[in-house]
Amino acid sequence: QVSQGMQMVMHDPRGIARASAAGAQYRIAGKSGTAQVVAIKQGERYNRDKTLERHRDNALFVGFAPAEHPAVVVAVMIENGEAGGRVAGPVVREVMDAYLLDDQGHLKAQYAGAAPAKAVPHT
Repeated sequence: QVSQGMQMVMHDPRGIARASAAGAQYRIAGKSGTAQVVAIKQGERYNRDKTLERHRDNALFVGFAPAEHPAVVVAVMIENGEAGGRVAGPVVREVMDAYLLDDQGHLKAQYAGAAPAKAVPHT
């Protein structure tokens, strides 16, 4: 199931954006991505140190939460950010926390029916 796979991106120990979901009081479903800015010649590899900052890949991330009963969807693109899960993922989490948590950092009552975040078993 797509939703389960997106939750694994966030909550599985091998998930690319697991650091962004650490300590979440709700389950997040997310997908990272990278958009190439300039073409790389055939046979060459992307080398960050040899690439001008304005030519570095764009970082993408989209997510929704609580995963079981979504109330918020967030999409982030960071120009020249290079890594969606590592760079754009934390921004998505900050926006979700701002929407879903109260001033004391607790899950708002209307979202409390969703289960707290836990690792998804890998099958």
